[in-house]
Amino acid sequence: MNPESNARRSALRQLIGMTALGAWGALRHGAALGAAPAGAHPRDAIRGRVVARSDADYELWRQSLVWHRSKPARYPEYIVRAKSEQDVIEAVAWAARERLRVSVRSGGHNASGACLRDGALVIDVSSLEEIHIDAERRIASIQPGVRSEQLIATARAHGLSFPVPHCPSVGLSGFTLGGGIGWNYPQCGGVATFSILAAEIVLADGRKVLASPTENPDLYWAVRGSGPGFFGVVTRLFLQLYPLANTIMASSYIFPLAELGTVTSTLEAIRAQHDVSRAELIALLMHHPEVPADADPERSKICFFTAFAFESDEAAARAVLQPFADSALATRCVMKMEYQPFAYEGLYDRFFGQDDSAGKMARYAVDNVLTNEGGKALHALADHLRNAPGKDCHVLASFNMQLRPRADACFSWEADCFVGCYAIWDEAKDDPVFFDWLARSVPLMDPFAVGHYVNEVEGRGQAGHPERFRGCFTAANWERLQQLRAQWDPAGVFHHYLGHS
Repeated sequence: MNPESNARRSALRQLIGMTALGAWGALRHGAALGAAPAGAHPRDAIRGRVVARSDADYELWRQSLVWHRSKPARYPEYIVRAKSEQDVIEAVAWAARERLRVSVRSGGHNASGACLRDGALVIDVSSLEEIHIDAERRIASIQPGVRSEQLIATARAHGLSFPVPHCPSVGLSGFTLGGGIGWNYPQCGGVATFSILAAEIVLADGRKVLASPTENPDLYWAVRGSGPGFFGVVTRLFLQLYPLANTIMASSYIFPLAELGTVTSTLEAIRAQHDVSRAELIALLMHHPEVPADADPERSKICFFTAFAFESDEAAARAVLQPFADSALATRCVMKMEYQPFAYEGLYDRFFGQDDSAGKMARYAVDNVLTNEGGKALHALADHLRNAPGKDCHVLASFNMQLRPRADACFSWEADCFVGCYAIWDEAKDDPVFFDWLARSVPLMDPFAVGHYVNEVEGRGQAGHPERFRGCFTAANWERLQQLRAQWDPAGVFHHYLGHS
């Protein structure tokens, strides 16, 4: 029997009998875990796979660390594919001894491929996929490799849910650490990082600690939103779950891009006249999938607006969507699909499947703003989309973010809308063209920004600049993050954000 698994089960049994916040002390069983003696070779101490840069299959492993096809030309010295928390502890201790900087795969969700760093030791935690559900207290205990579709399926069996990523294969750790804009965020605590109740973290000195509102609260603050610049390895998250919506419905309306003004003005009027705060609202500016790639923009570019309702029954869902059906969205669109019923799996396939631009597996770059002027940001990018170099490039806006400053999270903005500009293409030879197109989107949308979403800023190539990461935090929160990094990782074992190490 695995003693660590026995300890985990024992801790979870204790959790059932305690309040949520009173249970964290019982979950600390890491004191018995320690790194191997200094003379031991890491290949002997680590149960998982260790890949060195000199290994014949190194490049296959290196490329596998980035989920899209535009792999950055950065080359770590070692890749450790952890099979256990102990592997993580051993790997951090090894890196500290050998003065190798550590980066983490599944510790960040940024498209820049932040886990790939020259000369680094990458700890890949994507194989750690354990899930436990405390249905009574609506808490999920998950390891960092758990993915969107895994958590939603497991929680649903208990009548519970979570604001999981819109794409089924996205890892929960990177997603939540960087903020996490997921399905049904309006009714599930907002962005997913606010649903982190506690986290187990391996620090630069090899210790495993708990971060919660009452234990290491500074670490708890940092883990809730710092994303790919966090100075530790999260090995377990404790997440607040929410009642499962029995009915999911969506109403979609398609307009020519030239009619974007109708969409934004109507949406503004609906939100002013009706309480639609429970709805998830997404506007997608895109190339019509049934029109040839080289078609004239006036014929090929569209605005695809969808309102999603997650409710207890069909009547409640229809009531949420009724204001949209009674508006100019319904009377002036070229196509509408109203009150469509879905299961979560259907949402993945219909709106973010791999056959769609938003979910396509290709070369990928993105940048964004958090804003209180979502409609204006969309209009600023509309002409830019008309001149996109490829048919899969698109702009996505997510309204009803309801972001408010938080004292308990470094993700802290007051914003209503996320707007992201996405460059998606197939061939490496076209990299300069698409990175340039994305770079030219930044001055168009930045005038409307109050901040940025760290999971989707571009920190590489022509399109990126390291200061984009600084702009993902208020000035005070950025400064506090630097102070905490100096406190918890004084030797600089963990890599900083791209361009800041």
